[in-house]
Amino acid sequence: MSKVVLTIKVVLVTGVSGAGHSTALKILEDYGFTAVDNLPLALVDPLIALEVEAGGRSIAIGLDARTSGFGAEAVTRLVQNLANRLGNDFKMVFISAGHLDLMRRYNATRRQHPLGQGCDLDLAIRSDMARMDDVEALADIVIDSSGLSPADLRHSILNSLQLGVAVPMRVNVLSFSYRHGLPETADQIFDMRFAKNPYWNDDLRGLTGLDKDVVSFFAQDELANRFLFQLQQMLRLMLGRIKEEGRPNFTLAFGCTGGKHRSVWAAAKITKWIQGQGFPVQLDHRELKEVVV
Repeated sequence: MSKVVLTIKVVLVTGVSGAGHSTALKILEDYGFTAVDNLPLALVDPLIALEVEAGGRSIAIGLDARTSGFGAEAVTRLVQNLANRLGNDFKMVFISAGHLDLMRRYNATRRQHPLGQGCDLDLAIRSDMARMDDVEALADIVIDSSGLSPADLRHSILNSLQLGVAVPMRVNVLSFSYRHGLPETADQIFDMRFAKNPYWNDDLRGLTGLDKDVVSFFAQDELANRFLFQLQQMLRLMLGRIKEEGRPNFTLAFGCTGGKHRSVWAAAKITKWIQGQGFPVQLDHRELKEVVV
């Protein structure tokens, strides 16, 4: 799979607590940045010297009220230093949100505000917004996340940074045996135990769903083939929407009793179809102990 060549070397991400700077970091990490959150301010400069200037990597660094040494004067010195050293290779992004949105988010998650020790939520949010005014003025890009979905925030961040289209979403396809447990990484699991079972054919029992004789056996199973055809129509809709939302990968799993015939055949057939749709795809036959890319 090709990798995005990043033109921006350092993105400093900050904002009021609860506005979504952690989500912004994950978005940049999915795009190809190395993301570091809540690093003490004194360690930011050494990290950039080591990872960016010496190592040639691109990193996104998250700073907020939790950050050790955080303050308007210290952040100002850091931003000025990075701008002088990196020029257009450095950008600062500030994520804001309205007071009512922040109240709703903290009430919904029941998390304590970082400044909430000894005061109520309303006062903590107002205090945080006030202390971040001077920091917001330093930013190259300010994004108000009020009412934005994660997909909307992703588009806003990538467009504001002029990063263009990210690496295509990768689809992982897995075959497995129910005897050995469900795969924990699967987003969708399909049970192929309804298909005709070549295990009961002595000539096919020792083969796998990759062997041509087993493939020919399944070619005669009209119901199994109809199922995969309908699954393709469903995936055509699902994968397009999931890609638009910016997910970096999606995992489909096919299971059967032994994990060597029905699930292997179905996984291989769907993988070939997904490749034809233009998605990078990786196929893993768990019980066969092999990976096909």
